[in-house]
Amino acid sequence: MKHIARVLSIVINPFIMPLLGVIFVFKIHAIYRIIYPNDFGNLLILLASILTLVFPFVSIYVLYRSGMVSDLSLTNRKERLLPSVITVAYYLGFYYFIRRINGLDEPILAGYFGGCLALIVSIVITSKWKISLHTQGISSLAGMITGVTQVTFVSHTGLIVALLACIGLVGTSRLILNKHTPFQVYAGALVGFAIPYWFAVNEWAI
Repeated sequence: MKHIARVLSIVINPFIMPLLGVIFVFKIHAIYRIIYPNDFGNLLILLASILTLVFPFVSIYVLYRSGMVSDLSLTNRKERLLPSVITVAYYLGFYYFIRRINGLDEPILAGYFGGCLALIVSIVITSKWKISLHTQGISSLAGMITGVTQVTFVSHTGLIVALLACIGLVGTSRLILNKHTPFQVYAGALVGFAIPYWFAVNEWAI
């Protein structure tokens, strides 16, 4: 059981969530995948891969090799702060880029901005208490997608149900591995889902 839980924690990793959100918008969403040219979507997916996945992972690996963090899983709560701040800086850099694109629909920007804000809130909480960043990550993706589909009147019920199931799987895996208490998992899920969902449905973005 612990082996399965470890695999789930690795596969459904917070680092990949922003990229999956971009893939959803430009490759899966029933309207956006038609509105935006294929090459445009591919370019943003490539940029998201670099800024929100490769750069954060490389940065954390450098911190690990330099001895500033003791393990790549960031088990120690206090050691999570610097890697998390670096990661959210990359995320905001990507947001700054897409914010400057003329004609990008507001729910997309709002959902992604809400996801960045959810991570910032989680970082603040982490400075005092070990909230589950794994459940926050997958929940942010679910919240963003749910909000965007709702405001654009597009049905992706199967995908949303699958994401909600993934929240449960990730949360359970963190409990099995004794990485978090149930309340830490619930808090991560609540912060992760509520903020990007609320921002997307209200189209709040700066």
